[in-house]
Amino acid sequence: MSSLNFNKKTDINIKLENEKTNIKLENEDILPTTKKLKIEKSDDTVIIENYNLEEGIQYRLRMKNVPKFASVKMIKDLLAKNGCGSLNVKKSPKWNYCFVQLKSREQQLEVIEKLKDVTLKNKAIVVTVDNITEKERQLLFDNKREANKERFLNEQGEQRSPEELLADQTTPLHRLPYSEQLKFKDDGIKKSLSTFRNNIKELTKDRYRPKWVAEEVESNLPCEVRTIISSPILEGYRNKCEFTIGKNLNGEKTVGFLLGAYKDGLNTVLEPEKSLNVSEVAKKIATAMQGLTEDQINKEKLSLAEYFESLAKEEQINLKSLLVQVYDGVSDCISDKYPYEVISGDSFIHEEMMGCRFRISPRAFFQTNTLAAQVLYEKCSEYIKDLCNPDKPPPVLIDMCCGTGTIGICLSKALGNKIEKVIGIEICEEAVEDAKINATLNEIKNAEYILGPVEKNLRALNNYNNSTAGTVIAIVDPPRAGIHKNVIKALRNCQAIDYFLYISCDYNLATRNFIDLCRPSTNAFTGIPFKPVRAVGVDLFPHAKQVELLIEFHRDDYYSSTNES
Repeated sequence: MSSLNFNKKTDINIKLENEKTNIKLENEDILPTTKKLKIEKSDDTVIIENYNLEEGIQYRLRMKNVPKFASVKMIKDLLAKNGCGSLNVKKSPKWNYCFVQLKSREQQLEVIEKLKDVTLKNKAIVVTVDNITEKERQLLFDNKREANKERFLNEQGEQRSPEELLADQTTPLHRLPYSEQLKFKDDGIKKSLSTFRNNIKELTKDRYRPKWVAEEVESNLPCEVRTIISSPILEGYRNKCEFTIGKNLNGEKTVGFLLGAYKDGLNTVLEPEKSLNVSEVAKKIATAMQGLTEDQINKEKLSLAEYFESLAKEEQINLKSLLVQVYDGVSDCISDKYPYEVISGDSFIHEEMMGCRFRISPRAFFQTNTLAAQVLYEKCSEYIKDLCNPDKPPPVLIDMCCGTGTIGICLSKALGNKIEKVIGIEICEEAVEDAKINATLNEIKNAEYILGPVEKNLRALNNYNNSTAGTVIAIVDPPRAGIHKNVIKALRNCQAIDYFLYISCDYNLATRNFIDLCRPSTNAFTGIPFKPVRAVGVDLFPHAKQVELLIEFHRDDYYSSTNES
């Protein structure tokens, strides 16, 4: 067997026709980047195909025999414990292996040495080199996407038209009569709340089990669950749409929605013409955008403004603002770190709800179904009104994660002198400024806004002088994933707060919050827990699976009396 000179230096052990061959390469900075090599052997020549030594190598290690349940954090802790430092780790929950990203060949060798004989949960970890070039990584990604795309279209394409595929993607319940959609959502709420109650049962011993968990209930619900409230509007209700620019099935430039998941290779875009949740105005704008040529877009931003201003007059579209965000990279989205430039109108729009007027910037959160959101906030107002004690001073309302102040301002306006004060807490400085402007815009004089983390400022409220005020009620409408457990901990420990309203747009993801809020006191979760008292769903998303869930929590007097005794 002859030796090959690649002007590199590294040892590669390969198996060739049942004989082990050692090929020496000269450059320790380079490791083999391809796991599978095609080998051909002649009398004195070895030809290696697919052996890629180009630049752009990602230095990786594959850790094998990893427990499937092991989290990324668990593996990072293991690496740090063994002197490897803080490294990037990639692992899927179902994998019994993971990848560790490194910066150089030297670091790779160091980590391999440090991980010799390492175990995780009594399993011996095996570490192997698994380098890959950017070109190879992209090829693997593209092949996976194409395979997923082909499989998806083969499975679905023969059964459904492209328009039906898009409708099922954006409004998956559109085939059901609205009454059945509501039942589907109502059943989902009850199933999730039942699971929540079962989880609390598992966390409580019989003698410490509060009444709302201990008593036998046929429905197994933790509290009264009222009939779901329907949306006042069923079609064209979205006040915000984000369209994708791409090509349709015929290869034509199209503005609309992706036909499926981009990660699955489905980068085909279809017009939103038949999308039930998109307004006619938004559909016209999407169609009009397709009329722009590349020359027009590249010419001047001014001509873009003129184009849309003219279009607004011709099509009678009430166009208030036009902003451009420029990004010259390749992506399926644009990061918020790229600024917006106003080329027509103002940098914000206004929306009206419950007799209030709100200034909304492009990045600000505002419920997508304005009319149904009003129904939701009116229900919040009803719940708070029931909590007001005429024999006590008006309550103080804590608007946690208040954003631009929408909820607190609406409730202050609706309840009038029944609310002593609104305190909004928000970590985003821009949102706090918008909240102050919105309070002034609506002549709300009893609102105060605090910039900073909710958990830190809730702790400060423990010193709140409650002698001159009534009940303290907290309310939150968090993002889909819910609120951080540190906020729950601070809420439990803020003795001033007796009542808490939680608005969730994904009750399954929020269940962890509900459990931590109501679980018995532990070293991690101190303070008197809460208990659910009543709940109701409000449909803000007709034809989609999501639904808003409002739950009213009270401090659990069972634990209060237990502590006192």
